Amino acid sequence: MILFNIKTKLFLVLVLVSIVPIIVVSVSSYRSYTKLVNEQTSLVTSTTIGNSVKSMEVILQNIDRISVTLLQQSSNATAYSTVSDELMKLNTTNDQYEIFMIRSKLKLIFENILLGTNYINGLYLFTPDGKWISYGSSGTDLRLDYIALHDQWYLDTIQRKGDLYVGEVGVKPYIINAKRSIGFSRALYDPNNHEFLGVFMLDCSMSIFDGLKRNPAPSLSNLYLADDQGKILYSTDGQQVGQSLAPNLTSAMEHVNSLSQYKVIQDKIMTVMQKVPGHPWSVVANISLERLYEQYNISQKLLLYIAVSCAVIFLFLSFFLSNLITKPIIELTKMMRKTKSHPFVKIKPKRSKQVDEIGILYHEFDKMMKQIDTHIRESYQNKILTMDSQMKALEAQINSHFLYNTLESINSIAEIEEVESIVVMTKSLGDMFRYSIKTDSERVRVNEELQHVENYMAIQQIRYDDKITFKLLVDPEVRSRHMLKLLLQPLVENAIYHGLENKRGKGSISITGKLQEDRIIFKVCDDGAGMSREQVLELQQLLSQPPEFIAVGQRLKQSIGIKNVHSRIVLYYGDGYGLSINSEMHQGTRITVEIPSL
Repeated sequence: MILFNIKTKLFLVLVLVSIVPIIVVSVSSYRSYTKLVNEQTSLVTSTTIGNSVKSMEVILQNIDRISVTLLQQSSNATAYSTVSDELMKLNTTNDQYEIFMIRSKLKLIFENILLGTNYINGLYLFTPDGKWISYGSSGTDLRLDYIALHDQWYLDTIQRKGDLYVGEVGVKPYIINAKRSIGFSRALYDPNNHEFLGVFMLDCSMSIFDGLKRNPAPSLSNLYLADDQGKILYSTDGQQVGQSLAPNLTSAMEHVNSLSQYKVIQDKIMTVMQKVPGHPWSVVANISLERLYEQYNISQKLLLYIAVSCAVIFLFLSFFLSNLITKPIIELTKMMRKTKSHPFVKIKPKRSKQVDEIGILYHEFDKMMKQIDTHIRESYQNKILTMDSQMKALEAQINSHFLYNTLESINSIAEIEEVESIVVMTKSLGDMFRYSIKTDSERVRVNEELQHVENYMAIQQIRYDDKITFKLLVDPEVRSRHMLKLLLQPLVENAIYHGLENKRGKGSISITGKLQEDRIIFKVCDDGAGMSREQVLELQQLLSQPPEFIAVGQRLKQSIGIKNVHSRIVLYYGDGYGLSINSEMHQGTRITVEIPSL
């Protein structure tokens, strides 16, 4: 039991209040610092990749522009002749001198392109009949016996119908003094008649990817350029060219576009990826978080030392304070355990002269419990008496009102004609009156309440000369349950006097009863005059008001039927039950009664 006394609990509370925040702050600081480093690293990497993608986009746009505008450029400074015109001549001649002249005319254009871009190794034009013209730098040129008509890159370029084709990275065997490079090619068509003129190819060195070398942390990360198949075309460390990315990164490429970046952390490696606009390439960056965390290992140890030191200090303070605070309280608990009588009324302080907070606690607790006990007893007694008086007053109101109306009906019929119907009415009235004044219990079986309604309707059908049709549709399982008596008959009475009495022709009243989960749902429906929307709202507002009584047996001037039935249900069962009203003018009224299934 020592483990559960107040001293131990207070000690544990103080420990938790002091040490737990230290742990939380330390862990939170460490995680926040780690998160900040990750976010900054991710931000710098994302920015670097974004800049690299933009750099690649500019270069590729430049290559695309060169290949698109090539045909429109003039091959002669004095006489206007475009590259398209020279290619058409080249396709229609086999004269070596004329081919030499065409090459000379195009030399200036090609040299300007070579001089304007430092990453182009060579420019090559291939005609549909196998002839070619080449302009290379650094001693590169096509082999004299090379025919491109059946090479796969040539066929793929033609198949793209004028769109830029990006070749594979590697050493091209058909180029003299070739180094590792990448080719871009496009099929050329005459702008006037769309005649196929040949294929234009740019052979670019790997320096085209120099934009990827802008790595902010080369010791911690590596940048790659991969195609849509996940094959690495270029890497800043130059060691993984030709290999494939991890399968999860390859599958993620399908969901990456040029406007968003894909980020994932797996096996302490952060990977950031973005696609190059308009091309099947993606720039990928891998950052080693493990090596990154090694850079601030000192901060981690410092946080740990501070947390441990603070925890030890607060541990000693918690023990001292718990012992100081709980010592007088422990004495009080020992005294209270000696009391064998009612713990709330007869707790007597052992130290009656003690005037500090503990002494006040002795006396005030004893006084408070006595007052609470007295208050609870008086409050419940008064409440029970009030509820009983209210229930009896409500029943008396309903019974007296109904008896008055029924006797008036019997008197009217007796004055007009002497018939056996009076016998039926008086017997039904007697049964109803005995049921109303029954005092054995407030609750009756549903079947008894329904019999009471049938006796009432027998009287009313005689009174109204079968003008009213009555239907009773209650499930058998409902009939055996219990309910508060005199709930349904006042609603039927209300339907007759306010709904059907002013209706021309015959009318009908029906009562249905069903079980719905833990409730009994009765519906009293008539096809009488109904009520306007304003009347329905006024009645709903009346039902929402709590019952008000002037005195026992007296009532306010409110609707006896609906209001009193609702008040009795609320008083007996609680606020979750009662009546709800639906009505339309000249269509009738439906009253729903909800009570618990008992």
